[in-house]
Amino acid sequence: MRDQLKTNNKILAGLIAIFICFHDLAKAEEIVFIVNAENPIKEMRNQDVVDIFLKKKREWADASGIHFIDRKDGSVERHIFLTQYIGRSDRDIELYWIGQKLYSGNAAPMQVLTDQNAEKMVSTFKGGMSYVLSTYVLGKGVKKIMIQGNTSP
Repeated sequence: MRDQLKTNNKILAGLIAIFICFHDLAKAEEIVFIVNAENPIKEMRNQDVVDIFLKKKREWADASGIHFIDRKDGSVERHIFLTQYIGRSDRDIELYWIGQKLYSGNAAPMQVLTDQNAEKMVSTFKGGMSYVLSTYVLGKGVKKIMIQGNTSP
C-alpha cells in the first residue's frame, strides 16, 4: 500500500511538471507583427489587422499598396494569428477565401513556411506586413509594430 502511494505521488508530480511545462510553453508562444523598415507606421488597431488580412483595407495611409504575407495552414503562428487577432477558425477562413475568389476574384494572401521567409518577403515589399513568433530575432529590413486592442489574453 505504501509503495503504491509513493508510485501514485511520483506519477502525480510528473503530471504536474508536464502541465507546468506546457502551460509555460503556451504562454511563450506569442506573435508580433512586422512591416517593412521603410514603412512609417508604428502601431495600428486590431481591426486594421483584420481588415488588411481580409483585403477590406488595401492601402497604407500614404496610398501605397499593402502586401500581407500569411503563414502556412496548420502552423503554430497561423493558429495564434487566427485565434487571437482574427477571431475565426481555419475552416472559416478557408471558406471566406473560396467565396472571395468566386465572387470578387480576391485570392488569399501568399503563405510562407518560416519566420525567416516572412521576414524576407516583408523586407522585399515596401508595403509588406506579416507576423512572426515573438522570440524571433528581427533583421534590419523589417520592424515590429504594436497592435492596439488585440484579443490576446
